[in-house]
Amino acid sequence: MRKIRYNFLFVLGLMLTLGLTNGFAQRNDNKIKRPKNMGILTVKTSPVAYPVKVNDQVLGMSGVGSPAEFYLTPGFHRLEIEGPDGKTFTKEIEIRKDVKNCICLKIVEETTSRACPYNIRLDGPERVMEGDLITFASFNAVTTGAIPVNYKWTVAPNNLTITSGLGTPSITVDTTGFGGQTVTADLDVNDGVYDATCRQQISVPTIVERKPPLPTPRRFDEFESISFDDDKARLDAFVIELQNNPDSQGYIIMYQGTDRNSVRARRVELLSKRTLDYLVKSRGIDPRRIVITNWGTRLKTTYDLWIIPPGAQPPVPE
Repeated sequence: MRKIRYNFLFVLGLMLTLGLTNGFAQRNDNKIKRPKNMGILTVKTSPVAYPVKVNDQVLGMSGVGSPAEFYLTPGFHRLEIEGPDGKTFTKEIEIRKDVKNCICLKIVEETTSRACPYNIRLDGPERVMEGDLITFASFNAVTTGAIPVNYKWTVAPNNLTITSGLGTPSITVDTTGFGGQTVTADLDVNDGVYDATCRQQISVPTIVERKPPLPTPRRFDEFESISFDDDKARLDAFVIELQNNPDSQGYIIMYQGTDRNSVRARRVELLSKRTLDYLVKSRGIDPRRIVITNWGTRLKTTYDLWIIPPGAQPPVPE
């Protein structure tokens, strides 16, 4: 890192101009004679010319080698000469009748070389699932810097929520609702001292994948119980479906019938026990995969068979 500074070396001179020849009173060979009752300001700069401003009005450029001359009314005037990098020489000068004010400026360039006090790396995950929190973290490879580093974070899309970390080396971002998009964290790093040569603006993107839709329970069959032999034929198809979906669970809802036959012979307590025994002992289904529950009454005793995929919630009473 190179740090360049510019300084003015200033010399002020005064001399009486009474009795000067006509050649001295002329300016830039334009045959313009010096106005009466005026004073003279001469400005010389090196190594290059700079704008000369008096009382906030630009009069021209300074001279290089030979000074430039400007005629001013007697009194106090504000002189400004703007050098490189916006560095300005400012001085209040007094102009007197028939007196020359000589101002000579030399711009001195000072170059300081030193390492930047920070070298930041920014990390973030390549991809996350929608709803996850993303942590973007910066790491400074320079461990000896004595000047505090400023961390300015922005994220895109700009309606993302930064849950924590603003102004620190790391932030956390909530991705809820941003599935299928790319989240980008931008970090502006500076220390307020060496910004011109050391300032860093870095970013890192993270892909937010959409969450797959939640699995839902699937009704497989619904029928009225006539006789258990007839019931077993429907239950056998249910068993085949469970065997074809080994990760799924069987969910059986029983409704007690209110007609005379159902109340007398088709009671759900008995049918539930016979059904579980048949599925486990006769058809070899793991009892942990079967749930049998009673949801109330209907006109006739009824089976309601469901397949519950992994992650799905069972149906709830209506």
